[in-house]
Amino acid sequence: MMRSRPFQFVVRVGLVALAFFTAVSTADAVPAFARKYQTSCQTCHIVFPKLNAFGEAFRLRGYRMPGETADMVKEPPVSLGAPAYKKLWPDSVWPGEISSAVPLAVNVKLGYVNTSTLNEDGTVTSVKNDLQFPQEVNIFGAGTLGDHVSYLAEMTFGENPDGSVAVELEHARVDFDSPFGPEDLFHFRLGKFAPNVADGFQEMWISTDAAIDSLFAYNPIGANGGTGLAGDMTPSPIALPDRVRGIEGYGMINHRALWVAGIANGVGPGPGDTTGRFDGNNAKDVYARFDYKIGGMGLDGDMGGRQAPEKNWRDDSLRLGVFAYRGDASNINFPLTTEDGQNTNIQDAHFLRSGLYASLFFKDLNVFGVYLHGSDSLQTFDAGTAALLGTIEPDFHAWFTQADYLVYPWLQGSFRYETVTPADPSVPSLRTGVFNASALIRANVKFMVEYQRDLREGDNHSLNALLRFAF
Repeated sequence: MMRSRPFQFVVRVGLVALAFFTAVSTADAVPAFARKYQTSCQTCHIVFPKLNAFGEAFRLRGYRMPGETADMVKEPPVSLGAPAYKKLWPDSVWPGEISSAVPLAVNVKLGYVNTSTLNEDGTVTSVKNDLQFPQEVNIFGAGTLGDHVSYLAEMTFGENPDGSVAVELEHARVDFDSPFGPEDLFHFRLGKFAPNVADGFQEMWISTDAAIDSLFAYNPIGANGGTGLAGDMTPSPIALPDRVRGIEGYGMINHRALWVAGIANGVGPGPGDTTGRFDGNNAKDVYARFDYKIGGMGLDGDMGGRQAPEKNWRDDSLRLGVFAYRGDASNINFPLTTEDGQNTNIQDAHFLRSGLYASLFFKDLNVFGVYLHGSDSLQTFDAGTAALLGTIEPDFHAWFTQADYLVYPWLQGSFRYETVTPADPSVPSLRTGVFNASALIRANVKFMVEYQRDLREGDNHSLNALLRFAF
């Protein structure tokens, strides 16, 4: 079957991205907390960075233990002012605190890479036995600044084949935790962060090295609707954001329900934009989510008087959620040359992403997944005259399911199937399978073997081994 040139290009670029796991692997296992509380990584993690129910509660509570008392903290912080100053406020500065040790940690990832990629001209490019030592290094800090403030910052360094170093500021946020009202009902954060609209399935919370590209890397922009993965497009379109620059509020209701609402920058500046802004226009994107958890530990760590399970990775429960993300990319140009050679600009005037989330824990098995529906309003303009050429309202669908099974406390197997049906009706669905085996050599040293395959194009696959350690 003959395929269009744009489709071949998208598949080639997209599957190269899949093969090399271009989504940066965020290290959410923060050894600074192990030092602060003098506890093992397994207190909060199953196989890091995957969180157990206790670790999820610790994260949502602003890096504070459920029911935390002063004697739980083994590295007492340095007080910045006497507690009595609180009674004198506003005639005194409200006291704060900082960690008594520098709250920094390091994650290093080493990769042994083998890939096979189908090129646009039908040839196959293979990479064998490539020692990417290191593949990336993450330096991050996290902690609390008193009773109601917490923070997370992360810098990622990746070495390119030519010896140059790519640097990215992945996270830089400050949180205000339960500043008023019932405990854990209101939390607020601002900065650059992974939004809780993707809680449980964004890359920093899953066991595989490969991110879920069908949700986060789809390109909705095209003459007849989106055709596949985005690759390195500029500006970067939004399928579902894995990180945002914004302000978010969230909280837990009666231990079992989670609410999330946020406002964020949307699509970045288009080509030729010299304003110096981070957002591509003056509009803002908004998002929301609502979850409810049945059984197991409460989202805030509450056990309802029941005894916590001896095997702390077990949490027999069902969590269900709905979420939505609405964006405005009007007046942001995506350059596109049509098949007949016409230079055009496409604008995504407004778009909506809505979805369902489910996660089931039963004994040593966790099965979770997401269904995502996306709709866009695409306007095509002539690149020379700026005349409107047409408007379309395409839809796309994506979903994945993943199963994680803990064979031993130190050994986990994972399988994920994911697919995206592009908006362009002439393009077949993209389908990907990921197999991962992760073993904890030590509590903070993990060895992984991961096989990823395009289930539609047999020549696109990879078999990689990775070693991650954090300290």
